[in-house]
Amino acid sequence: MFSALSEEERVVVLDRCMEPLLNLGEDGFIFAIQMSGVSLEQLERLRPKQLDRLKKLIGQSNCEFIGNGYSQIIQPLIPWEVNLKNQEIGMKCYEEMLGMRPKIAIVNEMAFSASSSRSFCEVGYEGLVMEWNNPYKAHPEWDSSFRYFSQKVDLGQGDETDLVWGDTILTQTFQRYVHGELELEEYMNGLSKYNHKEGALCLYSSDAEVFDYRPRRYGNEGNREGEWLRIRKLIESIQSETSGLTLPSKIVQDFKKNKPNLLKLESYWQPITVKKQDKYNINRWALTGRDDFSLNTKCHRLARAFKSGKPTLQDWKTLCFLWSSDLRTHIEENRWIDAQGKMEELESKWLNKSTKSSKNSNLISEKRLSNTNKERFIELKTPNQALKLDLKKGLSLREWSVNENSLLGTIPHGYFEDISLAADYFSCHSVIEPQGEHKITDLVDVEAWVDDEKDDFIYAGMQFDNNGYSFGKKYSIHRKRKEFSVEQIIEISNRNKSLNRSCHFTILPGIWEESSFYYETALGGNRLEHFNFGNKTIDHTQNLNQLVSAKHGLGVTNGEIRIGDSKNFLTFTHDPCEAALVPHLQYLPKKNGLYLLRLIYSAQELDETFKVSSAPQIIKHKITVNAEND
Repeated sequence: MFSALSEEERVVVLDRCMEPLLNLGEDGFIFAIQMSGVSLEQLERLRPKQLDRLKKLIGQSNCEFIGNGYSQIIQPLIPWEVNLKNQEIGMKCYEEMLGMRPKIAIVNEMAFSASSSRSFCEVGYEGLVMEWNNPYKAHPEWDSSFRYFSQKVDLGQGDETDLVWGDTILTQTFQRYVHGELELEEYMNGLSKYNHKEGALCLYSSDAEVFDYRPRRYGNEGNREGEWLRIRKLIESIQSETSGLTLPSKIVQDFKKNKPNLLKLESYWQPITVKKQDKYNINRWALTGRDDFSLNTKCHRLARAFKSGKPTLQDWKTLCFLWSSDLRTHIEENRWIDAQGKMEELESKWLNKSTKSSKNSNLISEKRLSNTNKERFIELKTPNQALKLDLKKGLSLREWSVNENSLLGTIPHGYFEDISLAADYFSCHSVIEPQGEHKITDLVDVEAWVDDEKDDFIYAGMQFDNNGYSFGKKYSIHRKRKEFSVEQIIEISNRNKSLNRSCHFTILPGIWEESSFYYETALGGNRLEHFNFGNKTIDHTQNLNQLVSAKHGLGVTNGEIRIGDSKNFLTFTHDPCEAALVPHLQYLPKKNGLYLLRLIYSAQELDETFKVSSAPQIIKHKITVNAEND
């Protein structure tokens, strides 16, 4: 199911890649093989004899089958109910098609969050395969010898499971050898540096489709023949020059005497751990590709609709397929078109027209009660709170105070002595950064309206057009509760290469105890995950290079994130069914107790999978902020 493969190429890949893999197993070589339920269905349809051989092979002592669910989905971006259903359907496929229930699963794309990974355990898996390199980078306190032994991974809520390590560096070295960039002697010499008296190493934990075949994602990829012969020679050398090969389940069994450590793989600055180098981060499947943002939003709507209905097994399979990682990277054109057709069919069955459409851009009050353009600020007040809005800066939030405590707003230029922070830090504004061009913002002089005559809320808003971009904004402040909402809409004539960060919140210093700062959010599980960061730096907005615009982010799969300290917290809530936004947290502590703490919602990032489109973009969302005391 490699993303860049066309439908027609699948049989070629099975013949050139699956066939020699089965041959290796039938010749007695030791390895584990992993396939999703979707891939097994394709194998049964296209090469049923290969499926029969696979079933026979994994019944032998030299081969082991590893699961990962029905579809290869990015669990930290997806609601718990879908993650669990994907694993249930996947296990059903393995039972029906292979006659077995695998005991070990590999984390999809090595995109790990503790809470979402509990779904594997819920359906009977006893262990996980997860990459070593990025968790180790996040936990330099670990002993480096941990990599040689199976460990235990803490999944939260009192759950834990066995852990077998994959290794990105060894995987990429393996590929370089097979592709002819390294010779056998050079590879074996490099492997010798990992010599350890006990323990094991995973030599390869990635795609088999890249050997003797290239998916043509990049211009320098070409087909080479004979790569499976190189693999055979390498395995023979490893068998003869080392203690030999073993299976993942054997690693767990053989090294339990080493008293495995219970490890947390995630960290406050890397809440979602992903494989390989930094370009492989959660934004890759959330905000880039052909249109990840829109695709994820539509999937969220369907998942919610399923909760109030009775979806069939095929409905669930289709939704899991539509949430697959393949559709969000280098997906081949015809497969993308086919996926859009499947999406439309499912939407027609489950969503009414008003649910499917989010194109109503009118945030303007029908009743223009107050033209306030002669004043700099608008103030919306209740007994508990006040919003101060800046007409000179696009109706951005100058200050939100609750019980006379300033919580959110604008930090002005000159607040920080550090020249790198010599800027204004606004709240409730939008920033679009076209690649190689000047920023476009809604921080302009605007006219606004105020409506103080309706229900339990006071409203204010504005709307304007700027060089092909349309911006709208509407605030509502509750008369009794300590909360406010900001609705925003951005209309763009086409999908171009730009960062679209649609709403920023700057938390004002004052009442907060920096040493006890934390955040909580849902990352594909059924409960919030908690991360203490105290006064340690976090910057999810930091770019990798000109091609990759961000290295981290938060799935926020239930639309909620809390930021607080030991006494107070703020809850930010949006609806992923309206906009599958990805929040980025930024915390930069400075001298003398000063700090910059921001929550930035993004609707579009950039990497090498990004595709431009002539289709118009509409980014519309409502974010509610609530203040509470612990």
